[in-house]
Amino acid sequence: MRVERRYFHIVGTWLCLLFCLTACQLTPATTVTRQPTRVPAPPTPRSTDSSGPLHFPPLPTPTGSAATPLPGATSTQPASKPAIPPMTNDHGRPVLAFYYTWYNQQSWTRTQMSDLPASEYNSGDDTTIDRQLDEAAGAGITGFISSWWGAGDKTDVNFGKLLARAANLEAQDHYHFASSLYIESDAPNLNSPEKMVSALNYVNSHYSANPYFFHWQGKPVLFFWDPLGNGRTLAQWTTIRQQVDPHHQMIWSAEGVNTDLLSVFDGIHLFSAGYWGLQNNSMPQVDQGFRDKINAYNKAHNTQKIWAAGVMPGYDDTRVPGRKNTFVVPRNNGAAYTTSWNAAIGSAPDWITITSFNEWYEGAMIEPSVTYGNQYLDLTRQFTQRWHG
Repeated sequence: MRVERRYFHIVGTWLCLLFCLTACQLTPATTVTRQPTRVPAPPTPRSTDSSGPLHFPPLPTPTGSAATPLPGATSTQPASKPAIPPMTNDHGRPVLAFYYTWYNQQSWTRTQMSDLPASEYNSGDDTTIDRQLDEAAGAGITGFISSWWGAGDKTDVNFGKLLARAANLEAQDHYHFASSLYIESDAPNLNSPEKMVSALNYVNSHYSANPYFFHWQGKPVLFFWDPLGNGRTLAQWTTIRQQVDPHHQMIWSAEGVNTDLLSVFDGIHLFSAGYWGLQNNSMPQVDQGFRDKINAYNKAHNTQKIWAAGVMPGYDDTRVPGRKNTFVVPRNNGAAYTTSWNAAIGSAPDWITITSFNEWYEGAMIEPSVTYGNQYLDLTRQFTQRWHG
C-alpha cells in the first residue's frame, strides 16, 4: 500500500510539472501594458449644456488576428494618390482632424473594432504617413490634431515624422499641411502639474517654431483633452500657463463645454462633436448655442476666444474590450456626417475639427475602410470646398 501510494505520488508530481511546463510555453513572453481608460459617455441624449468624454486611449491587442471583412462588406481600396489642389491654410478657415499614431499590424481585428481600414498599416511607417497626408490633403483637411502622450512616447516620435513628411508634401504638391498636438491630460507622463509643465516646455522648444506646426494669427496652437477631468482645476491650469506661456504667445484650446475654461484657455472645442445633437435632431441648435456663448463671453470680456465646431461621421465603441456603457451614433449612410457639417458651418466657427481621421476603436473615422471605402473622404472634400469658399 505504501509502495502504491509512493508510486502514485511520484507520477502525480511529474504530471504536475509537465502541466506547468506546458502552460509556461503557451504563455506569451511579452507583457501588454493596458493604457488608462476613461469613463464613457452614457448612451442617452444630452442637453446642450453637457457632453460626455468620448476620447479614449488605445487598447493594445495582445495577439494579432487576421483582418477579415465585416459581414456583407466589400473591400474598397483607396486611390493610389488623390488629386491635391495647391493651397495654403493662410486663408483663415482651418479644418483639423483628430489623428492617432498608435497602430501597428497587430492592432487590426474586428473583434475590437466596428470596421477595419481598407489598407492595414503601421502608424510609424513613412509610407503610411505619406498616404494619410495625401488622403487628408485631397479631402481639403489642412492639418491633424495628433494625440500626444509625452516626450519620447511613440506618439511623440511619430509626430516628428508627420511634420517631416508634411514638408515633403508641400515640396511635391504645394499643399501646406500644418498639424497640432492633442495634449492627453490623463497620460502617465502628463497627469500632474509638474509633468505638464515639463512636457509643454518640451513642446514649445521642439515644435512651436516648426513651419508645419499649426499656427493661428502667428501663434502656435495646442489642444488639451479634458482639462478639468480627474480633479484638475482652473487654478492649476492658471499656474501651469504662468510657468509655460505667461505672455500668451501660444493659443490653447480646451476640450469641454464649460465657458469658465475661457478664463485660462483661448477657446473651446468638442471632441464629442456635440453628438447629442445628432441623437436629438438638434445639431444646428447645439452648435449655434456654443457660438452664442463664446460671442457673449467675448463681448463681456473684450476678448477674441475661439469656437471650434466639431463634426463626426458616427460613433461605435461597442467592441472595445472591457468598456461599459457603450453606444452607437449611427452613420446613416453619410446622413449623420452631412447633418454635422451643415450645423458646424452654420454656426460660423473659427475652426472646424473632425472626430476623427482614424480613431478606429471608437468607430469615428473617415479614413478609407472595408465597409465604406472612400465615402467619408469624398464627403469631407465636398464640405471643405464649401467651407473654404
